[in-house]
Amino acid sequence: MDTSLDAEFVAKSESIITQLGFKNLKSFVKNQALPILLAKIEKFEVENKHFEGKYGLGFCGFQERIERKENQEDFTEEDDYLDWRFAKEALERLKRQTRELEYA
Repeated sequence: MDTSLDAEFVAKSESIITQLGFKNLKSFVKNQALPILLAKIEKFEVENKHFEGKYGLGFCGFQERIERKENQEDFTEEDDYLDWRFAKEALERLKRQTRELEYA
């Protein structure tokens, strides 16, 4: 996947971006992407808090609880575990991407 910007695109977009009040393409991207990342972080933090409240423990404790169950199937808890794990992984990834973008 080619992620480079061609010179013609940069030249055309830079003038538009400066007219919008941004210093350059980089500041525009940061200004537009950071709020999106922060909104997604908030969504997954809310989901994390929901599961913490529902089960009365953090993700690691819940994960241990799921792993200790032998020959017992609780589809609701297993589904919640997968959803919670996805939320935790997405939250970590989004926070890392936010830091990377802030310091880019």
